[in-house]
Parts: sequence; structure tokens; C-alpha cells
Amino acid sequence: MPANKSQHFVPRCYLRAFCADGNGAAINVFNMSRERSIEAAPAKGQCAKPYFYGRDGALERALQVPEGEYGEILGRVIDDPHTATQADIRRLHAFMLLQSYRSAAWIDGEIRLAEAQRAMLADEATPELLESLVMTHEMALQLAISAFEDSVGSTAHLQTRIILNRTAVPFFTSDDPVVYTNRFHLQKDVLGGAGLGSPGAVLLMPLTPQLLLVSFDPAIYRLEKRMGELGIINRVGDVAAFNDLQAVRGHANLYFRDWRDRALVASTYHKVRPRRRERWVDVETLQETAPGSQTFVAVTSGWVHHPDRREILHMQRNIPAPGAWPLLLNFTAHARRARRGANQHSLWK
Repeated sequence: MPANKSQHFVPRCYLRAFCADGNGAAINVFNMSRERSIEAAPAKGQCAKPYFYGRDGALERALQVPEGEYGEILGRVIDDPHTATQADIRRLHAFMLLQSYRSAAWIDGEIRLAEAQRAMLADEATPELLESLVMTHEMALQLAISAFEDSVGSTAHLQTRIILNRTAVPFFTSDDPVVYTNRFHLQKDVLGGAGLGSPGAVLLMPLTPQLLLVSFDPAIYRLEKRMGELGIINRVGDVAAFNDLQAVRGHANLYFRDWRDRALVASTYHKVRPRRRERWVDVETLQETAPGSQTFVAVTSGWVHHPDRREILHMQRNIPAPGAWPLLLNFTAHARRARRGANQHSLWK
């Protein structure tokens, strides 16, 4: 096999903290489709696809820079989480953002959206237009990098903290380890979408079985328990909530360090299985209810095309929620007073 053929969409520098041995060669896996735990599986084959970043190796080499920074920072943070500087926190936040966009799930979602666009126009568009709408894996990767670069600015308002797990229950991770959620949007029924720049955004990623990285909207949430710049978890229920999100959002595999924790991982998966989705991106066609009405409804199986009615393609990234929200992040008094069902621009009126 060529040296650069197997390319990781979750880098080995990340998975190493969850490996079962000291050198990062083996990792314990819970495969969700087979509902089976696998002891000490080879780590080098996890979260990898042939030529995922292309055959020339350029993008893969470019990604080695932030991966190297992440590995260096994490090594220091594991020894003493209190030593993390503000520069370290910014780099960890950027790494988390990058990981969210370089994932196989995000790439697949962009390709699926492009396919839906082509299907909607198939009966009317010219072959040239349809050809221009083809989304290749390489094009989706370029979109991912562009989206990551944009997200650095759009998430600048978020506050990022390392969370220390003081319980006996460890964090575990998955093959899609960065989870975006928004308790404020889900519980307040906020109108206007729930992207990373929306009120109440929360982005999280386990760093080790004892450490978690969380970026959150400080206008909406407050960190309940802190020691200096660190967040502290003393409740098993909070650890369970974050593990719940990994099991809900993970694609195929969950990863854990200690083989004795296999029952914990399996039971978490079985609890969340009804809330898992095959895809977290829904794409549907909307059609005007009448010409010029400005009101659109989803196309059903009995759809009839009306040339005088506009049609649009709607993409929705669904937001996972844990079975119970962690008490570590609670609403600010300002957020509690926000009206339910309000538009984002009038939340505080």
C-alpha cells in the first residue's frame, strides 16, 4: 500500500489519548452496527479512507501543521490542565472547528445537498448546468476548508473552556467526535436557524477520558463550577450527558481507553439508539402554496410541478440533544427571560 493511501478524517493525534496502550497502537472499539465491543483493535486503521484528502498529499500535509500543534498542546494539558494559555485555548478551539468540517459526515452532507439540487432541476436544466452542479469529493473538501475558515470568525464570540472530569466515569469518543448542539434553540423554539453563529451555540469534543473541550455562547450559558480557568465536573450525570451526545452523533464506532468500560459504552449506545439518525442533514424541496405567496411548504409524494410557483431547496442540519442536559452549563438570567418562539433578532425584547 502506498505510504499516503490510508488518510484519517479523525487524526491519530486525536485518537491517541483514547488508545488502550501507551504508544497509540491499539484502541478499544464499540461498533454500533454490530453492537459489539472489540478489544485492542489496530488504531492506524480507524477513521481512515483511501486517499480521503487526494492522491497528491498536499492537503494531508497541510493538515499535519494543526495536528502537530494539537498534539503538543494536549501533551502539556494532560500533565497539568491549568497550564493551558489563552493561545492554547484558541488553537484547541480552531482544531475542534477544523475537525467538525473535515469529518466524513460533513463531506457526505455537502455531496448529498448537491445531488438534491441536481435532482430538483433534472427535468428543466441543460446538461451543461446539471454537469456544473456535480459535487465531487475533492470539491466538497475545498468547501469544508472554506467553511472552516469562515467559522473561525463567526465563532469568535464563543467562550472556550477545558473541562476537568473528577468523577470515576470516563469520557469516550467517536468517529465524529465534535458535536454541535444548542439547548437554547431547542428549548426556546427560537426561529431563524441554529447555526454556529446563532444564540445558544455549544460545540464540544472530548480530549481525553478526563478532559473535555467546550465552546459556548456566554450570553446564553454560564459555567456553573470552575477552578480558575477550568470547568469542573463532579456529577456522573454530566459525564453521562456528554457521553450520550457521542453515542447519538457518532457514525459507526465509539472509542474508549479501558476495556473494563465496555459495558458502560454499550449501555449508553443502547439507551440512545432510538434517537440516532442515519443522516443528520435533511434536504427537501419546498414549493410556494400559490404564485407570489412567499409561503413555502415541503413537497410530498403527490407533488405537482407548477411553472408559476417558485421552488427552493431547503437543507437542515439536525441538532442532537442528550437525554438530560448537563448542569455544568445553565442558562443565564438573561436567557431564561427570553420569550419562547421569538425571532433571533427580537429575543431580548
